[in-house]
Amino acid sequence: MQTKKHGYTFLELIRLEESEITALERLAGSYAIIQCEGKILLCYNRWREQWELPAGMREADETPKQCAIRELYEETGQHIKELLFVGVAKSENEENGEIKYNPIYYGDLKQLMPFTANEEIVRIFLWDMVEVIDIIDEVDFAILQSIFHII
Repeated sequence: MQTKKHGYTFLELIRLEESEITALERLAGSYAIIQCEGKILLCYNRWREQWELPAGMREADETPKQCAIRELYEETGQHIKELLFVGVAKSENEENGEIKYNPIYYGDLKQLMPFTANEEIVRIFLWDMVEVIDIIDEVDFAILQSIFHII
C-alpha cells in the first residue's frame, strides 16, 4: 500500500475510556471510522491528493464525538447518530517532536447517502482494506492497521 506522510508519525493506538480523553494534553481533532457493507468509508482529499478517513479539527465548545459527526457530514455527506469511542491515536510531529492525541470513533451505516463533491473532498469510496488504492494517508492507514489488524 502506498502511503503519504504529512509531517506526523503514528506512534500507537491508546485504549482508554472516553471520559479519560480530556486529561490528554494536546487533544486534537477527531476521526470517524465508518463501516458500510463490510467496507471502510474513505474520502479523497483534493489538496493532499490522497485517500483519508473523515476527520478534522474541533470547533469551539464542540465535544470530540460532535467533531467526528460534523466532520463526517462535512467531508462525505453521511449522517450518523451513534458513534462508539474506539480509543486515541497518538502521533508525533516530525519537525518539533510535539505529541498530539486524536479521538477515534466508529459507526456503521446501512447504506451511503448521495455524495456531492466539495472544496476539500472530491470522491468517497468504500474500501475493503485489501484492494490496492492510489495513496492513503500514512497515519490513517496505521490507525486502520491498529484497529482492524490489516497488513
